[in-house]
Amino acid sequence: MAILTESNIKRLLRTTNLKETKYLVLDPGTVITPSAKEYLKDITIEYRKIPEASETKTQDAAFPMTHRLTYEFEMKINIAISHIVTLQKKSHCIGNTELTEALNTILMIVKTVPMDPFASYRADLVQELEKLLEDKKPYIDSYYPEGSFIPTYKDEECVIALFELHAYLQELEHFIAKKMKDGLKFEDYLKCISIATALKEYCWVLMVQMKENQG
Repeated sequence: MAILTESNIKRLLRTTNLKETKYLVLDPGTVITPSAKEYLKDITIEYRKIPEASETKTQDAAFPMTHRLTYEFEMKINIAISHIVTLQKKSHCIGNTELTEALNTILMIVKTVPMDPFASYRADLVQELEKLLEDKKPYIDSYYPEGSFIPTYKDEECVIALFELHAYLQELEHFIAKKMKDGLKFEDYLKCISIATALKEYCWVLMVQMKENQG
């Protein structure tokens, strides 16, 4: 059974066009917490119909489109992996073990998403990142807000590369939010967005740390 929380709603408002459409489709039986309801006062909620047996064949006929979407998603994951590994190589070459290990955490989460997006061990890693972000984000948002701060050519190469990786993870988050909504159960859709958001924000934190530590 899916549970729609305040943090889920805030994430949807930030990553999707929910503010504009004011329309949200949920799986039957989704539980909405009291705090989440405060954010849904002006939003129309509709519950997804459970397909009848006769409708299953029609859905099967649409498989090629689902397959194309899956292929596109896997390609984006592979590109993200290439960005991460390239940056790992750079951090390893300059002897920054801390950054290399942090990037390995991101890599562990990203590279296994297509195989099993909702594995419990990955959920534990994401929760660890989210706890870290709770401590770091107030400072980061005050001095290096996303969308406002941009590194320059004078910054170290790893700072610029982390900025580039953040931008790509932001694009991945947008892809999930816009294109994968109808292909996943609502609970799984929220989990996917949570993973992408946590990785993107963690990457931004790493960039700021590198920025402040540079000579």
